[in-house]
Amino acid sequence: MAKDTAFKAKKSAPRPHVIGVVEGDVSAAATVLSSEDIPSDWGSLVADLSMAEMPREPEWRVHDRTHLEFAVDYRVAANEGKQVFEWDAYFFVPESLRLYEETYEKREIYDDLQSYVRFAVPSVKFSALIGAPISRLKASLLDNTNEAATLRELRLFACLVRASSLAARRTVLEELEKAENPLAAGEAAIELVRNAGAVTSAMREVMKIAPKDESPIGTAVTWVDEDVSRAMETLLGTLAIDLRGRGAPELVASTVAAGAVSEAVYRQANSLEGVGYADANERAIERLEFRRHVLKRFTSSVLWLSLDVRDGAKLALQFFYALAAGVAMALAFVLALSQGDATATGSSGFVWRTALLVVLAYAIKDRVKAFLQERFSRVVSRHFPDRRWHIRERERNVTLGEVRERSGFVKFNELPAEVLTSRRMTRVHSFEEDARPERVLWHHKTVRVHGDDLANADGRFQALTEIFRLNLRRWLDHTDDPKRKIVFADPDDRRIYTATAPRAYNIAIVYRLRKKGDTNAAWHRNRVVVTRKGILRIDPIS
Repeated sequence: MAKDTAFKAKKSAPRPHVIGVVEGDVSAAATVLSSEDIPSDWGSLVADLSMAEMPREPEWRVHDRTHLEFAVDYRVAANEGKQVFEWDAYFFVPESLRLYEETYEKREIYDDLQSYVRFAVPSVKFSALIGAPISRLKASLLDNTNEAATLRELRLFACLVRASSLAARRTVLEELEKAENPLAAGEAAIELVRNAGAVTSAMREVMKIAPKDESPIGTAVTWVDEDVSRAMETLLGTLAIDLRGRGAPELVASTVAAGAVSEAVYRQANSLEGVGYADANERAIERLEFRRHVLKRFTSSVLWLSLDVRDGAKLALQFFYALAAGVAMALAFVLALSQGDATATGSSGFVWRTALLVVLAYAIKDRVKAFLQERFSRVVSRHFPDRRWHIRERERNVTLGEVRERSGFVKFNELPAEVLTSRRMTRVHSFEEDARPERVLWHHKTVRVHGDDLANADGRFQALTEIFRLNLRRWLDHTDDPKRKIVFADPDDRRIYTATAPRAYNIAIVYRLRKKGDTNAAWHRNRVVVTRKGILRIDPIS
């Protein structure tokens, strides 16, 4: 049996942290880790396949120093065809960041705002995976006539394990937060370990049907087995850290950690890759992470959809530009004809006068064309989308929806009343709008989802999830130094002091997701606090 180890951080880099416990008491440690101290397998919304109650409000998260992520679910109602959703977000940006039309063009906005769309993982309880999902996986492995379908089932099962186990982990942590019933967290944690063992055992028993060779199905079985094993190891390991750090019974933490260790022992015994060791050097840890990323990309690829993004107003803009050119040329032609036939008169003065008028007519034509193009461009930007998308299922090449997207700066007097009310709820006085002037950047999407095509692709999928990743690097270019020295006098002890004060900026975000025609959908608000070094935190405002 593996030896006991303590929850502590090793100081001899690059050796990994020691966080596992197999059995017996957990020894005291000078430094207690929490899962927030360790980059997790689900540290990004793009990678996070965990489930939540549906429908849910948009979820916001800090991805890294300069990237903000938010996820939106488009839940498709049963027995309906095309369904339309509308997304609106207003970013109230301090004027000191110098973001406005001339410095932040639409091309740059869309460069900074990336979107990813995938199927929302079907909602299945962790313990229920040994029922219908395992049966479906078994049937697919037995029927070897459709290799593509079998590969989809293998990858989808790995996604279900990851998502449902993370939901179970959240339940444990929620119980742990309830001080009146700490035992419930311990019971839920032990149940999670049992279910993890039952699910992985059932999966491996079914996988014995698959060929043990290097065929696509044989390789996929090995990769899915390794991916699920590593996911369980990570989940139970981080849960053990949380339990230990939050004062749960140490026997519970030890049992959960033992579950994580058992998965590492399994991979070692079966010669699977991705096994970590306490004496691993930096290169070995690098390979460990690379392997994890490859497996995660392979299994989660069954969910991701392809996006065909095109310029939404290109044809309309070219039509109006051609119209402007035609109007300008017609004007120049009329002016030129109005001067008569200069060559017929034989007068050199008349010829020069006519030539000058022709040049003037051409100049007027050029300016009229430019003026009309600018006016038509504004009309197009107000009435046509910037971009049009098609959302397609990769493997079957089925179109699941269309998107129309717009963005740009808007004036305060053009904002919906509800948006202004939400923005001003934290204002103490109206003077603040002058003292802290802001620019408003608007982002809008109209998403049409084909419910019937979604059901035909796979009836288990009932929603699409779109993840936005917003890069704030350009936004922070003109911020002040993150720390400034201030001087103040203490009226109590009558002394002068200096202190280092952080220079932070608040970006208010007012947003709403609604089904088209729903007039009761509520607006929500967040505050993103940033400095020159990057994003500090997200504060929800209720």
